[in-house]
Amino acid sequence: MQTNLAQSLRQLLLIGIALTVSLSAKAQHGGANTTAKNSPTVKDTLTDVGAYRLHFRVVAGRPPTIVLESGGGADASQWSTLQPQLARETGLAVVSYDRAGFGESDLPLSTYNAIEEIQGLRAGLERLGLAKEVILVGHSYGGLLNQLYANKYRDSVKGIVLIDPNTVAFVDAIGGPEKLMDIPFDTTPPLTKIQKAGIRQIKAFAETVEMVRSAPIPKDIPVLLITAGKPWWPTRKESDAYRAGHESIVGGAPNRSLVVAEGSGHNIPGERPDVVTAAIERLISSIRLKEAK
Repeated sequence: MQTNLAQSLRQLLLIGIALTVSLSAKAQHGGANTTAKNSPTVKDTLTDVGAYRLHFRVVAGRPPTIVLESGGGADASQWSTLQPQLARETGLAVVSYDRAGFGESDLPLSTYNAIEEIQGLRAGLERLGLAKEVILVGHSYGGLLNQLYANKYRDSVKGIVLIDPNTVAFVDAIGGPEKLMDIPFDTTPPLTKIQKAGIRQIKAFAETVEMVRSAPIPKDIPVLLITAGKPWWPTRKESDAYRAGHESIVGGAPNRSLVVAEGSGHNIPGERPDVVTAAIERLISSIRLKEAK
């Protein structure tokens, strides 16, 4: 039982929360195209980023653009409630999107490459006119992609909010990426698009970890990291290693802070959206204060 739980949690961390949060968000909130009365208008668009198209959900506003990066196997529906709320409370443009192969985005024929993943995001943001100044917000696996994006496009990144992110330090502490590379479903064809996308991502995870290892977050970019208040790993050792990975990021520069989402496990965007919103607003305030000096 303990072994099965540990395996399930490792799979959750890598492939994200597509079968739990993403689908339940559609059930609870009426799907990706439903917004509450008086909520900002969310525009859906399929954008050509080169070899495939990505599905973006955009709420117009002023810069910088808040870019929401979902957990590993989740799509833009993870943010269906939080996105319009952020737009309403900050006045900024807010973007969520389905990564390649997930949600309404096309599944590329090529093998997975995390650098190409962020290049696709960048290309889409450029086509939408939203790439010049961004605040990155990434959950779980999305934190790894935030780090790659910030390293490659550092001049455009004003700040980062990491939400209970996976880290290279954690992967190393539990024995390497292969510990997180189990495929959590039957791979006998026919497979759905999301299953194919999940397999594509999982098979490349070791390579992704090495890419992130060699691409540190620039020290001049402010980072606010939200960590789960409730340990959600089956062993104390794993829970401590996960928190230590967060502390290692925050300790890397003086302009980085750690926030604890009390009462929440890994799914902080779903369990404590108020903490996420407050963290983003806090980061925006610090950016404006710095720019005013």
